[in-house]
Amino acid sequence: MPFETRVVPTAPEQASTPLLAIALARGPLSASLGPLDASLGGAITRLLESGDFSGKKDELAVLYPAGPVARVLLVGVGKAEELQLAGVRRAAAAAAKRARSLGVPSAAFHFAAGLPQGASPVDAAKAIGEGLAFGAWQYTELKRPPEEPKPELARIDVLAPVATAEWERGHAIGAAIGAGQSYARGLQVLPGNQCTPTYVAQAATELGARHGIKVTVLGRDEIIKEGMG
Repeated sequence: MPFETRVVPTAPEQASTPLLAIALARGPLSASLGPLDASLGGAITRLLESGDFSGKKDELAVLYPAGPVARVLLVGVGKAEELQLAGVRRAAAAAAKRARSLGVPSAAFHFAAGLPQGASPVDAAKAIGEGLAFGAWQYTELKRPPEEPKPELARIDVLAPVATAEWERGHAIGAAIGAGQSYARGLQVLPGNQCTPTYVAQAATELGARHGIKVTVLGRDEIIKEGMG
């Protein structure tokens, strides 16, 4: 089942999902998350006040509230003034990876940490699209099936209640980059007796046909002629 992401013009407090991932920076809770926190009975505020989660970079916490959201995953990105696009990408990847390990079939992601200095919604959406694909990727074809199989993560919705058109534009680019890297990673992990030069050539030809790209495959003689042998 191919993994997909999409931009949804929905505020986090209006989401209904098995897992709602929220990326937030260190410091006081953003005012934009006030309605969500209220719908959770102040659970995020209590967690921050307890000191068990502060929004430090790569920090994760899972809440299990009652209501239409089965789980809330908080992803720390560190100090807002130090945030860069790489941190946005990293947070999205961490959210997708945790969603995959929890075994949810779908999830939603909302970046509430504010945009990095100088970055636009297009830039942030691109980074998020890449990160979600990176974190969701896994290779199981040559592995033994788990004793307790979990549902496969099939979709993550990117919640963008404002500047939705810009988020959609950036996300389309990021999702395409993420899909391309996932495809390449799937080839890279194959054993050498399967991923032969002929196999790679066939994969490239099929990919080109799928996307309307002309592909030229060189044999041994052509490679030598071009001075690449």
